[in-house]
Amino acid sequence: MVIRPIQREELEAFASLSDRIDANKRFLSYLTDMWASGYIRPEWCFVAESAGKFIGRIVYWSLPSLFKPVIVDILEVPWSENYIEVGTNLLKHSLAQLHFQSGDSIEYELDSPSSDFTSLHKRIEVFEHFGFSISRETIRFEWKDIQTEIASSNRLMFRSLDQVGDDAFIEAIARVSSQSLDRSILQNQAKLGKQDALKQFNMLKAFKYQPTWWQLAYNFEETLIGLIMPTENDGGATVGYIGVLPEHRGKGYVNDLLNQGTLTLKSNGAARIRADADINNAPMIRAFQRAGYKQFASRRLYHYQVKNDNR
Repeated sequence: MVIRPIQREELEAFASLSDRIDANKRFLSYLTDMWASGYIRPEWCFVAESAGKFIGRIVYWSLPSLFKPVIVDILEVPWSENYIEVGTNLLKHSLAQLHFQSGDSIEYELDSPSSDFTSLHKRIEVFEHFGFSISRETIRFEWKDIQTEIASSNRLMFRSLDQVGDDAFIEAIARVSSQSLDRSILQNQAKLGKQDALKQFNMLKAFKYQPTWWQLAYNFEETLIGLIMPTENDGGATVGYIGVLPEHRGKGYVNDLLNQGTLTLKSNGAARIRADADINNAPMIRAFQRAGYKQFASRRLYHYQVKNDNR
């Protein structure tokens, strides 16, 4: 079995792995769009080849401004037979050829329901067998209520990134993340300490955004209350990061912040906004529901830290 990146001229063959013509057409259209926009690159698309035949594929995704992939976007193997062997080889040898360093990490997002939910349990089995572990579970929300007027907060003032600067936002992220109910934030804080806020900030800056979108919220006594950081990716507008400082929680400020973020994105042309809330973060879940966001899926996030031997 040979694991290798495809050539550009192999795109149609790469897209024709399925015996379903409609699925192949959707995959070809998706991959063509992702190549054009920079979220996926040809050298991040690997095929498992046996006796001159494509028997599996793996595709990695990243933000265009980053230099290496961060997510396993697609994995397809022969689910009716040696799927563990093919899947393990695809992961092992593609990661090696992507030159990941020991300590680097890669993620896999599994949504339910999904447009491609083939062999769910076998898919999970492949990733867990290789060494991926679940790091977060979220409820996925979507806002489409473009007809309803959104009122600005009458108890908070907002100052944008270009008004306060990067350092103010990094400090605010650190304070907002304290005592978080989000599992991944707690894990990152335990591992990175104060550096977690800087990492969060830099990752958010890799998304599409405008400095005026990112806003710190203050009360009329000039006390910092929280922050809202809307972004965009290949799926459209998102609530990138939102939070209230621990000492100001329980007063409904999250509603003001979410309304401000929604209004910001709506004013910039967003007809749909998506967001994720950790299943443990009941206050955030209720805030999305109050603001008219509807659940459209659940997501399990799997994480793998690359080792020296890529295994």
